[in-house]
Amino acid sequence: MLTAAIVTAAVLGVAKVVRDWLILRQVRAAMDAGTSEDRVRIGLRLAEALGGGQSGPAPEPPAGEAVTPPR
Repeated sequence: MLTAAIVTAAVLGVAKVVRDWLILRQVRAAMDAGTSEDRVRIGLRLAEALGGGQSGPAPEPPAGEAVTPPR
């Protein structure tokens, strides 16, 4: 019984690591392919998803570029 619990925990842990790696790979590809506006939006959504939220003032847009807030 203990062995089954350990094996189950290990499999779930590996599955979570693989899932996180795939998500980060997609995020990295989107950041590379997107405009600076897209990168800001992706970063804000990623911070929100990771539990960071927006604790301070809104981040400054990249120099010389206007960024509209996400909808």
